[in-house]
Amino acid sequence: MNNPQVRLILEEKREYALVLMDNQMPVLTGEKATRQLRAGGFKGMIIGMTGDPHGCSERDEFEAAGLSLCVDKDTPGIRRVYQVLGSFALNEELSAGSSSSPPALLVDQASPAK
Repeated sequence: MNNPQVRLILEEKREYALVLMDNQMPVLTGEKATRQLRAGGFKGMIIGMTGDPHGCSERDEFEAAGLSLCVDKDTPGIRRVYQVLGSFALNEELSAGSSSSPPALLVDQASPAK
Protein backbone atom coordinates (compact mmCIF):
# COMPACT_ATOMS: atom_id res chain seq x y z
CA MET A 1 0.00 0.00 0.00
CA ASN A 2 1.96 3.01 -1.24
CA ASN A 3 -0.57 5.80 -0.65
CA PRO A 4 -0.12 7.47 2.76
CA GLN A 5 -3.75 8.68 2.92
CA VAL A 6 -5.12 5.17 2.40
CA ARG A 7 -2.60 3.75 4.85
CA LEU A 8 -3.59 6.37 7.43
CA ILE A 9 -7.27 5.40 7.24
CA LEU A 10 -6.47 1.71 7.63
CA GLU A 11 -3.83 2.03 10.35
CA GLU A 12 -5.28 4.80 12.48
CA LYS A 13 -6.68 3.78 15.87
CA ARG A 14 -10.15 5.21 15.16
CA GLU A 15 -12.63 3.77 12.71
CA TYR A 16 -13.96 5.95 9.94
CA ALA A 17 -17.60 5.36 9.11
CA LEU A 18 -17.63 7.23 5.81
CA VAL A 19 -15.19 8.38 3.13
CA LEU A 20 -16.08 10.85 0.38
CA MET A 21 -13.86 9.83 -2.55
CA ASP A 22 -13.09 11.82 -5.69
CA ASN A 23 -12.17 9.65 -8.68
CA GLN A 24 -9.80 12.20 -10.23
CA MET A 25 -7.04 12.64 -7.65
CA PRO A 26 -3.43 13.57 -8.44
CA VAL A 27 -1.59 10.76 -6.64
CA LEU A 28 -3.92 7.77 -6.78
CA THR A 29 -7.24 7.43 -8.61
CA GLY A 30 -10.36 7.04 -6.53
CA GLU A 31 -10.84 3.61 -8.07
CA LYS A 32 -7.42 2.41 -6.89
CA ALA A 33 -7.77 4.04 -3.46
CA THR A 34 -11.21 2.43 -3.00
CA ARG A 35 -9.83 -0.98 -3.96
CA GLN A 36 -6.97 -0.56 -1.48
CA LEU A 37 -9.37 0.48 1.29
CA ARG A 38 -11.66 -2.51 0.67
CA ALA A 39 -8.71 -4.92 0.36
CA GLY A 40 -7.39 -3.55 3.65
CA GLY A 41 -10.66 -4.39 5.38
CA PHE A 42 -12.41 -0.99 5.37
CA LYS A 43 -16.11 -1.71 5.98
CA GLY A 44 -17.46 1.85 6.09
CA MET A 45 -19.45 3.69 3.46
CA ILE A 46 -17.50 5.07 0.49
CA ILE A 47 -19.32 7.69 -1.58
CA GLY A 48 -17.61 8.24 -4.91
CA MET A 49 -17.84 11.45 -6.92
CA THR A 50 -16.96 11.63 -10.58
CA GLY A 51 -17.34 13.81 -13.63
CA ASP A 52 -17.16 10.76 -15.87
CA PRO A 53 -20.42 10.00 -17.70
CA HIS A 54 -22.44 6.83 -17.18
CA GLY A 55 -21.10 4.07 -19.44
CA CYS A 56 -17.55 5.45 -19.41
CA SER A 57 -14.98 2.75 -18.54
CA GLU A 58 -13.33 4.92 -15.86
CA ARG A 59 -16.67 5.40 -14.10
CA ASP A 60 -17.57 1.71 -14.43
CA GLU A 61 -14.22 0.71 -12.87
CA PHE A 62 -14.69 3.27 -10.08
CA GLU A 63 -18.17 1.96 -9.27
CA ALA A 64 -16.95 -1.66 -9.36
CA ALA A 65 -14.08 -0.90 -6.96
CA GLY A 66 -16.36 -1.19 -3.94
CA LEU A 67 -18.22 2.10 -3.70
CA SER A 68 -21.35 2.26 -1.60
CA LEU A 69 -22.69 5.02 -3.85
CA CYS A 70 -21.43 6.92 -6.89
CA VAL A 71 -22.70 10.39 -7.79
CA ASP A 72 -22.00 12.89 -10.54
CA LYS A 73 -20.16 16.14 -9.87
CA ASP A 74 -23.19 18.23 -10.70
CA THR A 75 -25.97 19.89 -8.73
CA PRO A 76 -28.18 16.77 -8.44
CA GLY A 77 -25.11 14.72 -7.42
CA ILE A 78 -24.17 17.21 -4.71
CA ARG A 79 -27.78 17.24 -3.49
CA ARG A 80 -27.65 13.44 -3.25
CA VAL A 81 -24.46 13.64 -1.16
CA TYR A 82 -26.14 16.15 1.20
CA GLN A 83 -29.15 13.85 1.44
CA VAL A 84 -27.04 10.80 2.27
CA LEU A 85 -24.88 12.72 4.76
CA GLY A 86 -28.01 14.08 6.45
CA SER A 87 -29.48 10.59 6.79
CA PHE A 88 -26.12 9.22 7.89
CA ALA A 89 -25.69 11.91 10.54
CA LEU A 90 -29.22 11.35 11.84
CA ASN A 91 -28.62 7.60 12.12
CA GLU A 92 -25.31 8.21 13.91
CA GLU A 93 -26.99 10.67 16.28
CA LEU A 94 -29.74 8.17 17.09
CA SER A 95 -27.27 5.38 17.75
CA ALA A 96 -24.73 7.56 19.61
CA GLY A 97 -26.24 6.59 22.93
CA SER A 98 -25.21 2.99 22.35
CA SER A 99 -21.52 3.64 21.63
CA SER A 100 -18.78 5.46 23.46
CA SER A 101 -17.90 7.73 20.54
CA PRO A 102 -19.44 8.22 17.10
CA PRO A 103 -17.34 7.28 14.07
CA ALA A 104 -15.33 10.02 12.42
CA LEU A 105 -16.03 11.47 9.00
CA LEU A 106 -13.21 11.83 6.47
CA VAL A 107 -13.70 14.00 3.43
CA ASP A 108 -11.05 13.90 0.72
CA GLN A 109 -10.80 17.32 -0.91
CA ALA A 110 -7.91 16.54 -3.27
CA SER A 111 -7.66 18.65 -6.39
CA PRO A 112 -8.38 16.99 -9.74
CA ALA A 113 -5.51 15.45 -11.67
CA LYS A 114 -4.10 17.48 -14.55
